[in-house]
Amino acid sequence: MDLLEEIRGRKVAVVGAGPSLEEVREIDADIVVSADGATNFLVKRGIIPEFVVTDLDGIEVFPKESVYVVLAHGDNVHLLGKVYNMENVIGTCQVMPFGRLNLFGGFTDGDRAVVLAKRFGAREIVLYGMDLESNFIGKFSKPFLRDNVPVSWMKREKLKIAKAIIDMVLK
Repeated sequence: MDLLEEIRGRKVAVVGAGPSLEEVREIDADIVVSADGATNFLVKRGIIPEFVVTDLDGIEVFPKESVYVVLAHGDNVHLLGKVYNMENVIGTCQVMPFGRLNLFGGFTDGDRAVVLAKRFGAREIVLYGMDLESNFIGKFSKPFLRDNVPVSWMKREKLKIAKAIIDMVLK
């Protein structure tokens, strides 16, 4: 899979799992990149993302047509078995890459998706469900959530970092 050729010059939608995701009726883009749990929502709506950026803690459906940009880290080792459900996988890391791993940048699934789109030459990046300043976490962000839940202090800090990265990338 040549990410550069797929994304370069195209309008890319990055879809996050924020509370506003349920309001999305259609996506106006050439390429859809979903962030982890947002994939579950999109597939239910009949939208198959071209790319899924995931650390595996939110995704429960695995369209065979999608390319999965997977981040493995110490907190998700127990979830790595999900990779066997994926046909096209690109391994990523957040430190010095080795072997077949790639370092594209980013911190959360959502901002890593934005960084990926920018890195590979998207003409335009539009955001859906990326509610980084909301007081709630969207119910699609984790499979065990049945409703939107209040943002914890730790999650708020992570979302601040994600917002800073996205603001810098889209500047």
